[in-house]
Amino acid sequence: MYLAELHGKFSSRTERMEDILTSNVFSFFKYSSRDIFLKSYLDTLGFNISAKEAEEAEFKFWPHYEDGTEPDLVIIVGKYYILFEAKYYSGFGEKTETTDEQLIREIRNGQLEAKNYKKEFKLFAVTADYYYKKSKFETIPQKFRSYIRWTNWQLVSLVLDNVLERDSNIRREEQDFASDLCQLLDKKNLRSFHEITYNNTDLLKYFNAIFFDAKTAKLRGDFIGFLKSLFWTEGLKLARKTIFYSSNKKRFESQLEFGKLKKAKSPIFLKGR
Repeated sequence: MYLAELHGKFSSRTERMEDILTSNVFSFFKYSSRDIFLKSYLDTLGFNISAKEAEEAEFKFWPHYEDGTEPDLVIIVGKYYILFEAKYYSGFGEKTETTDEQLIREIRNGQLEAKNYKKEFKLFAVTADYYYKKSKFETIPQKFRSYIRWTNWQLVSLVLDNVLERDSNIRREEQDFASDLCQLLDKKNLRSFHEITYNNTDLLKYFNAIFFDAKTAKLRGDFIGFLKSLFWTEGLKLARKTIFYSSNKKRFESQLEFGKLKKAKSPIFLKGR
């Protein structure tokens, strides 16, 4: 599935389907080494689970509740019943004449199911946004908002990048599997900026400066003054005669009489009133 999407074998409409994205991402966590990848992802979301609990996790894709509500995914792991409602381009289902908002229905049904499993209920709303957008949850009554946590698809690629960087003992097949998923998320513009870190601070000694040199930069937005920006000013010599203005020139006499100009102290620049 990953390779077909990566090589553009799906239509653009199909590629945008949330169910396929959900399947691609969370199937990876189901079938890869859970003690490594799934545990790392859940740890990042704030769950403290053991490697054994991660290995024994139960995945329920699109479970069907009695009122017809179908969340995208439920992961039963450790003491938690975690419900994921994932969105890509669309928004969360709104209230109609006969049904409540999608997230409210999932909270009510999920709490009941979690109670039956004797687990602690958690709900994550997954979106493609780079930051939390309050506007997407404004229709949810305040008493239900405390049950909703937010995350994004970009966090998945960040977790995978971190795991691949720190763990060199991962099987080659799983490295390829994780790399393909990262490329797929990148293709969908669902990867966030990964900050640059230095594990060896000795590397810094090879740099004379961290930031660019304003004197030699070809592209610069701020004016820093002639002397600083013209780094070759040391080779300039003071002009022996005036260049722009001379009170001896007749064409300036009328301006001097009216007081519109004053004699400049500098031999180069003209000073207006």
